[in-house]
Amino acid sequence: MKRVLILAVLAMVCSLGTAKADVPIGLWQSPPDSRGVVMHVRTRSCGGGICGQIERVKNRQGYDAPSRAVGRRVLVNLVPEGDGSFAGQVWEPSGNRMLRARMQVQGNIMRLENCSDEDCRSEIWRRLR
Repeated sequence: MKRVLILAVLAMVCSLGTAKADVPIGLWQSPPDSRGVVMHVRTRSCGGGICGQIERVKNRQGYDAPSRAVGRRVLVNLVPEGDGSFAGQVWEPSGNRMLRARMQVQGNIMRLENCSDEDCRSEIWRRLR
């Protein structure tokens, strides 16, 4: 009986660790843009969804780069969907426009799909913390 109880507790702890890894809250790095610049975006709860604000911008060499985008909200009101993804809006810095977005997190990988009226583009973001 004692062994069954220990196994049940271990199974519960393991499942909690897996669920936590899929939570989109944290610090994420975007893929490099055409100039090799990446953004570090902090995601937090906002209302009933998730929002992300740019904390840093890094140049091709990995150094902090001055940018007016720092402090800007880039992920806006991403609300949970039934399939485990999140849907909302994303700010596209190169076009200075808001796009429809769908986000799916698996461990330390975030798949972010941005859609304009014409087409959709998929990006892979990596969790830093």
